[in-house]
Order: sequence, then C-alpha cells, then structure tokens
Amino acid sequence: IDITTVLLGPYGTQSLGDMGADIIKVEAPPTGDKARNMGTVRNVNMAGIIINSNRNKRSLALDLRQDENKEIVYELIREANVVVSNFRSGVMDRIGFGYEKLRELNPKLVYASGSGYGPKGPYSHKGGQDVLAQAMSGVMMRRADSSLPISIYPTTICDYTTGMHLVQAVLAALIGVSRTG
Repeated sequence: IDITTVLLGPYGTQSLGDMGADIIKVEAPPTGDKARNMGTVRNVNMAGIIINSNRNKRSLALDLRQDENKEIVYELIREANVVVSNFRSGVMDRIGFGYEKLRELNPKLVYASGSGYGPKGPYSHKGGQDVLAQAMSGVMMRRADSSLPISIYPTTICDYTTGMHLVQAVLAALIGVSRTG
C-alpha cells in the first residue's frame, strides 16, 4: 500500500512494482498526489513527474480524514505485505495510519517510512525535498569549476537515492518476515 507523494516514496514503490509487487497507491482527492500538476503539465493531473514515478500502480482517491475511507484502507492493509509513506514525522499517526495502529491490523506488516529529516531530531517536523537535501548535504558545492555558481543538480539525486535505500530496507524486512514470521 503506497501512501506517498511527490518523488521519494513514489519512486521507491514504483521500483518495487518493477520487481513484481502489486502496488495500490492511495491519493487524496480532488487532485491526488501533489506531483500530478507539478512542472510541465501537458494533460491535467498527468505531469511528467507523476508518469515518471508511478508506473505499475493502481490508484484510489480517498480522503483519509473520513472514517469510512480509513476502513477501506484498513481492509487493504489486513491483506498487504508492506505499507510505504513519506510524510513528516507524526503525520501517519495523526491520520490514523501509524505503525502501532497498523501492526494491530496486520502483525506481519512491513512498515516503511521515508522522510526528509527522519522520525526524531530538531528538523523531524519539517517537510523535506530534494533541493533542501542537496543544499544541507553540501552536494550543491560540487561542481566542475569552482568559479561556477552553486546550483542544484537537475536530477533529483537525493530523492532517487533515498527511494532506493527505502526499497532495500523493504526487501530486507520482507526477507526477515519470511524467515522469522
């Protein structure tokens, strides 16, 4: 179950889909994932970034603030192997999809969360994005010629890299579940 938005999470779950996972993406109505209308948009709700990070998925548009919609997702989670999110620390708990709640529904569930600043620490409550990660990590300082101005990488290198680490963690956890139950 993919409860992600923009790139880090969607890229990771797309990669799992490329490997054969059956991915159900839960998006908030009325517009769905924020990335649907980011950047160049030739067709409404189908920007390049959404197409580039959401193949191999089915999608549900559900307002998770409504109890009846939560119940639909809870039913899916009872049968799922993995739930992936990429919100700021505390958001999944606040909307009723924190680890403790979902573990009650499915004790073997792998719960993966990727966020800009992690679950603890001084920035955990802040939203993260690739450009911020490039700046804070110092990667923007790397350039072929030091006389050139600092600039962002045109590829969302931090989101892609973090998405791949998320995939590795999910696969390792699935191996663990298969070995230990």
